[in-house]
Amino acid sequence: MASSKEPKVHLKITPEFNSLSEVYRLSIVLAIESAPLEEGSTVVAFPHVVKETCIRESELLAFDDNGELPVVIKDSTKEAGLAWIAGRNTTGNINLQYFATPSSAASAPGKPDLSLRCDQGGVLGSGLSFIPIPPGASRYRNVVEWDLSNAPSGTRAIWTFGEGPDVIERIGPASFLNDSVYMVGPVQSHPTKSTADSISEYYGYYWFGNLPSNIEVIKDMHHAFFLKVAEVFFDDSPSIQNPHRSFVRKTPTSFGGTSFNHSHIFDYDNQINQATDYDLVRRLAHETVHHWLGGSVTDERIDWFYEGVRNVLSVYLPFRSRFRSGDYFSSTINVLCTKYYTNPLIHLPQAELLKAATSDFYARELVSSRAWAFVVGVDLRARRMSKLIRPIEDLAIKPLVKKKANGEPHGLSEFVALLQPLMGEEIDERYEHMLKGSTILLPPEMFGAKTHRLIPKDQEILDFGFHMQSFDEGIVMDLKSGSRAQQAGLKDEDKILSSSHISLCVDNFESEMEVVIERQGLETRIKYWPRAFEKAGSWHMVKVEAA
Repeated sequence: MASSKEPKVHLKITPEFNSLSEVYRLSIVLAIESAPLEEGSTVVAFPHVVKETCIRESELLAFDDNGELPVVIKDSTKEAGLAWIAGRNTTGNINLQYFATPSSAASAPGKPDLSLRCDQGGVLGSGLSFIPIPPGASRYRNVVEWDLSNAPSGTRAIWTFGEGPDVIERIGPASFLNDSVYMVGPVQSHPTKSTADSISEYYGYYWFGNLPSNIEVIKDMHHAFFLKVAEVFFDDSPSIQNPHRSFVRKTPTSFGGTSFNHSHIFDYDNQINQATDYDLVRRLAHETVHHWLGGSVTDERIDWFYEGVRNVLSVYLPFRSRFRSGDYFSSTINVLCTKYYTNPLIHLPQAELLKAATSDFYARELVSSRAWAFVVGVDLRARRMSKLIRPIEDLAIKPLVKKKANGEPHGLSEFVALLQPLMGEEIDERYEHMLKGSTILLPPEMFGAKTHRLIPKDQEILDFGFHMQSFDEGIVMDLKSGSRAQQAGLKDEDKILSSSHISLCVDNFESEMEVVIERQGLETRIKYWPRAFEKAGSWHMVKVEAA
């Protein structure tokens, strides 16, 4: 329950509409109950992970009980990233007023999208791009209020923790306000509307416009899958205090998802028809597991261990819960095997890999796939040492979920400690083996089923043929001589106008990369296979015919 000792942070959001009745910006009033601050103190700030906001500093107004408060913007402080600093001593509560204008910049491939964006008449995005919060870990009465008094009929407003326009209050750290999702406009949803004493109090799936047919399939299974995983695996059903809301956003050029506190945004574009059902189900499984086991998107440390856990469970859960067949199971095993064994950096020691992953695409990919190989390798070995059907889940992962919920340490060292009574020194040896960059080999019989097994298969190494920063910069850089990209006709300094989604090329071994380039004023469409001519020893799960 709320306590009078808990100061209040009151966020009031008023959407503003253009002549077409489309939301084009948000008017924000952020009122903070605050103890007096000395000149030079941080009033509010954004976390380091936020590199830019959608707030124009020239439009910012700040007040306290003595009137207008001068605010100085600092790019970085020890505690946070962009900080708003008091220009004099403050008295009483602080009131901040500004506008949040959605971003039109392209999202960076493979990186979290924290921005606020326009979508088919509405806006949708995380609070990280437009809501600074008081520093520290104090608890607050976090209040969100929507003003829809001048909104067109049918306008809806959603926050991760509930639907407006009624005032919504959530007790906890101020990060509840920014590490969450906001959506306003002609919202569509499943369930279709919010009603008392229904699942809409703790769950919702939201979008604008018409969903593509393959995402419609995910929408129809989303709630049932989420509940099944909660019930069967985590024994922690969603509730008003433990909600989950999933948002779908159409963007000009992106494919991927970003998880926030109790919520998730999946971004898609006009290439969505290239995503298979299995691609989307794997992402659904990742999103669901992240609800219980994921870290905060504001933590810039690489959470490689839980990425491995999520990858493992993305194989198991859709099949075990009977949402997809055994073909999904073996197909996902093969995707992950290919991603691991054909990565060009496979032998890089873990410490060097994690350092490289801050800037190198192939390193980031290997962090994820190596983590899967490590966790699934431990799982397969533990199954042969225990009478339990799912030993690492029962002995380690479920206890880690409880530790996380209780605010206790729940990382790799706890995972290893929980499995040591069963596996002894072997779990430590496997970890040391992985740290050295030694190739992790999985048993051909995998899970012991006589119907399927792993067989060796040489596969071409992943290679896009030029520096991956080219996709961010929009120009071909460091083209590799003799690569398939060069042989297809690409040249250094070609301007990249558009391209296939990198992640789909990585996940689907046979997929081609299509790049539309401009050279000397002429547009050219070039297709090539993003693989080297050199092969690596990989593995493939196949069905074994009955003798």
